Amino acid sequence: VLIRPKKGNSIEQRIKNMIDLPLFEPLKNRHPEIFKKLIPIAGDVAELKMGISEKDIERMKNVSLIFHSAASVRFDDSLKYAVFMNTRGTREIMEFARGLKNIKAIMHVSTTYSHPELKTVGEVIHEPYVDWRKTIEISEKCDDDSMRVLTPLYTNFMPNTYTFTKALAEQIVDDTKDELPLVLFRPSIVISSMKVIFYCY
Repeated sequence: VLIRPKKGNSIEQRIKNMIDLPLFEPLKNRHPEIFKKLIPIAGDVAELKMGISEKDIERMKNVSLIFHSAASVRFDDSLKYAVFMNTRGTREIMEFARGLKNIKAIMHVSTTYSHPELKTVGEVIHEPYVDWRKTIEISEKCDDDSMRVLTPLYTNFMPNTYTFTKALAEQIVDDTKDELPLVLFRPSIVISSMKVIFYCY
């Protein structure tokens, strides 16, 4: 599990906090040993090479399945951060996967709203708005002030930086599909299942 320290919690503590959620209570009761399979790996998809150490890359050389659900889902992120997290992060996942000899599948979690101008989102990859490579290059080279000026001009056809950068990530998946075994998943909404309430009528 690729995870970063947050709010003073180590990666190990964050994994423990997740396991302690009510969601996992039934699994803990039935198969408590299964959680030993969870190995936290320090990293951040917004960083180059996902911020993973060479030692941890070596530890993961036998990975065969990747679930790429990491993303910033905030609508008010700066374009630079959203590009680094959602677009460049996807590129870095693909680069990492290319080095895995046993890779069987990569599940890329996108969003139904990656193309909000469409009334019906078909099971196809839609035409790109802009070039994802150029967008990453611009985000890496421009300072924050320049990016703030550029954002409304560059993304004025999209409602926010989230949908814009997720659409670009889909283009990366499409450009990689002949090299890697990929699945593109577009959920309409993702919500917490921390608490389940049953209503009986």
